[in-house]
Amino acid sequence: MNARQRSLLINLNRMLIFALTFSGLLLDGLQFADLLCTVALFVWLWLPLCTCLEAHLLHWVDHKHSSVRSTKTSPSV
Repeated sequence: MNARQRSLLINLNRMLIFALTFSGLLLDGLQFADLLCTVALFVWLWLPLCTCLEAHLLHWVDHKHSSVRSTKTSPSV
């Protein structure tokens, strides 16, 4: 199984878990607490991707910040 197939399978499993959980919550009757639980489930299922995205954003911000800092400290001609 290559990386693309594995990623597709993981995302399909996440969607299946999310759909089954949400449908179970709807069968019980939709309440405000159920929506919070569903959002928490969504974040938990996609936590590795969210963490990766956060790391990339922090790296990008740090890189931008360091380039601005180096421009300020470099002597002008």
